[in-house]
Parts: sequence; C-alpha cells; structure tokens
Amino acid sequence: MDPSKYLNQSILRSLQILEAFAEPRPSLSIPEISRRVGLHRSTVHRLVVTLESAGWLRKLPGTEKYTLGIKVFTLGRIADQGISSCETVRPLLEDLAERTGETAILSMSDNVAAVCVDKIESSQRLKISSEIGQHFPLHAGATGFAVLLGMPEEQVRGFLFRDRLPSFTPKTETDPGKILERYHSLKDAGYVVSTGAVDPGVTGIAAPLFFAAENSYGSVGITMPEHRAQGDTLRKAVDAVLETASAMAGKIGFAGKGGEHS
Repeated sequence: MDPSKYLNQSILRSLQILEAFAEPRPSLSIPEISRRVGLHRSTVHRLVVTLESAGWLRKLPGTEKYTLGIKVFTLGRIADQGISSCETVRPLLEDLAERTGETAILSMSDNVAAVCVDKIESSQRLKISSEIGQHFPLHAGATGFAVLLGMPEEQVRGFLFRDRLPSFTPKTETDPGKILERYHSLKDAGYVVSTGAVDPGVTGIAAPLFFAAENSYGSVGITMPEHRAQGDTLRKAVDAVLETASAMAGKIGFAGKGGEHS
C-alpha cells in the first residue's frame, strides 16, 4: 500500500507554515511565510487565515505579522512538561495553592479565550478543578477577565466589540460598554474577584501577567467554592494572588498592581 495517496495536501501545507515559525519568538508576514515554504502568497494567505481562526496562529496587533497561537503552546505543554515560562513559575504556582488551599490556575490568552496552561489542584475535599487546555472566556469570570486587565485598551475594545459575547449564567455581563467600564474600574487595582459569572457558586480571584517568552497575555489566580470566599479568607486570598503575580512578573514579564476589588 502506498501511503502517499492518502496524504492531504492542504494539511501538509498548513504544517509547513507552522514549521516556518520554528525559531525563538518568531513573527512572520504573509510574504515572509510564502518565501520560507515556497508557496504562492494567495495559498499562504488562505491557510494562514484558517490557522488563525482555529487558534494555531495569531496576528500581532497593529502589524501584518503572525506568530504561533496559544493552541500550539498548550499542545506542547501537554506533550512536554518542560515548557519555559510554566516551568519557571511552577514553584510559585505550587506555593499559591499551598498557601490558599485552593486550585491555582496559570493561563495564557489566544486572543479569543484564556487557556489553562498549568494548574495545581486544591488540597481541600470540596474543590473547583480545572484541566490543562481548558478555555475560560475573557469577558466573564476572574481567570479570563484578568487577562483583559493586562491588555491595552485598544486591544480590549477590539475584542469586546468584535462579536456578540456569550452568556453563561444570569450573572454574566455581555454588554461591551459595561464590561469596558469594569475594565477601567479594575485596571489600576490589577486584579479581579468574580463569583458566578461563568459557573454558579464558584468564586475566582486572578491577576494579569505577560509572558514575554511566549509573547502572550495571561493570568494567575485561584478558584474556590463561593461559600469559602468570605471576609478574612477572601482578603488573604487576594493578597496571596497579588503577591504570586508580582513574583511571577519578576521572572517572566509584568503584572498589574494591587488595589481594591469589586
């Protein structure tokens, strides 16, 4: 049997395009990709747009260049636990989980959602679990909204007003204008506390990060049952998240500054 007759040329060409980005922190335009893979620009453009829509590539804001999408990183993270930024900050993520007793989540953005790239499960019997590769909306919940807090306003506006925003619970805000107001009110604080906006009875606390090596906005935070997110426990959890974000920022990028939550 000749296996070559079963090959899909579009898939092979798409893989060639992804392989063209196999260098440190790559960013390539359509003409540059075309030259590297030896395909016509119109073919490359069609495949790049497809790869971008599926999250395997992403366009750098304000440019005509593309870079690898978060899906590539997530897949690599699952296959190899030795990815740079995650490995660098994992001890801090473990400390956050131990300090709070809750599930700690590290996420990166693909400009459509926040993707869990690492997590440490809660030590408590009743816990809120997450999985590596799990997607969180950017406009609702703490993990995703913290990603927005790290982004410049122009990029946030581009996301909020691009498509209709989905609702998950009665507490989900889908009005782009109101979400932008919340972005402004929490931007200086540098963290977000959210309850029930994605999953009923779940509270999340998260702060923004920027992963320089992966050129990606992200967040670090914890999730817990709503009944535990009260009073002094909540205040201590917020402090722990902010201190973890600051420590991680010293290793991989920047984080927001601490302040009041709403």
